[in-house]
Amino acid sequence: MSVCLAGGCIMVLEIRKLGEYVGAEALGVDLSKPVDEETQRVLNEAVIEHVALVIRDQNYGPNEFVQAASAFGEPMAQNFTKFTCKEQPLVNYVSNKYKSAEGKRVYHSGYWHTDHANRDAPPKYTTLYALELPDSGGGDTGVFNTRAGFASLSRDWQDKLEGLQTVNSFRGTSKTAQSFKVDVSDKLIDDVPVTHNLVRTHSDNGKKAIYLHQGKLQKFVGMGSNESHDLVSEIFSLIMKPEFVYRHKWRLGDMLIWDNRQSMHQAYKDYDLKETRTLFRIIIEPEVP
Repeated sequence: MSVCLAGGCIMVLEIRKLGEYVGAEALGVDLSKPVDEETQRVLNEAVIEHVALVIRDQNYGPNEFVQAASAFGEPMAQNFTKFTCKEQPLVNYVSNKYKSAEGKRVYHSGYWHTDHANRDAPPKYTTLYALELPDSGGGDTGVFNTRAGFASLSRDWQDKLEGLQTVNSFRGTSKTAQSFKVDVSDKLIDDVPVTHNLVRTHSDNGKKAIYLHQGKLQKFVGMGSNESHDLVSEIFSLIMKPEFVYRHKWRLGDMLIWDNRQSMHQAYKDYDLKETRTLFRIIIEPEVP
């Protein structure tokens, strides 16, 4: 939004809501340059309130993207060294240019999940920046407000889920995990299973949300793999509602950031898979759930 006075016009930060339950757009900000603490505060509060935030018409190389992401916290190293940007190791590529050992294109994250749940301290936020998009359109990213999903459950279901813990690993072993797995082989130093509460209390707003990574789930504590898979399916049948999902239709120059503590996300394969889709990705600020 522009404000014009006698001395000229200046851009003023504005947060515009995109959906009733999830999604907002920040207008009047260029994050390729340092911003003041008040701007950072407003942006962070917008992500926490709206779960996902879009900032359009940005112009980043790898280092500028790190500068932009730093407005939301400290960028951290990612799981897949195979996809690391050589110029800036805090940036990963999310791209279908990569191929598996069998020569097939790798398609990232085509299922609902939260990032890096195999870590003791997963990232608070994830942010993407569009570099190349399919000419025919598509390649959308969905963000699902699991805070709203949990709030929509009956009290009995809320109480049942609050007593559960997930066991997570990099590779995952549950039936659910294997059904979504793609070949993204990487050298791992360690893959020790990590346990998290299925229902996570947000450290900033105090609200509860479902916290789950289907691809890294081994099982629920005290359950077998098949039973865990069946329960995941039942949970999704209860909490997944269209109004809780923001589906971002990418334009070049878009930056999208979401709050992993109260959301899941996925990439849609809604485009000609022979076309190229490439984004930068940064994960931000480790936090123990």
